[in-house]
Amino acid sequence: MALARFVLIFTGLSFAGYGVACFLYPVAVAGYFTGLGMAAPAGLIEVRAMYGGLQAGFGVFCLLAGFRRSWTVPGLTAIAWVMGALAVARVAGLGLHGMAGWHGPVAVYEAVTAVLAIVALWRLRAVAA
Repeated sequence: MALARFVLIFTGLSFAGYGVACFLYPVAVAGYFTGLGMAAPAGLIEVRAMYGGLQAGFGVFCLLAGFRRSWTVPGLTAIAWVMGALAVARVAGLGLHGMAGWHGPVAVYEAVTAVLAIVALWRLRAVAA
């Protein structure tokens, strides 16, 4: 259960913190981490919504799952799918476009987090069996 709580709380803090930063400082975050230029209002809204709102919301969900035992399995399952899909898509993008910005280290973070969530799920199932 300790690994499960760690994965949920660490992922929650990471996503919530990054989401809030993206919402409050979309130009700085978009330029620094993603290399996106944010000159148009539509771009600013997109970064605030998808990078800010979505990530902050997912982060809060993960934090709640870290403190509500009945949410542990759904939270870990969500992390495994979300982080796994992000890692696969990011690695595919790196393969198509080459190394760019922070994407290599971020792909490692995403893949490791997905694997940790899967391991935590296996451990929970083994304890329950």
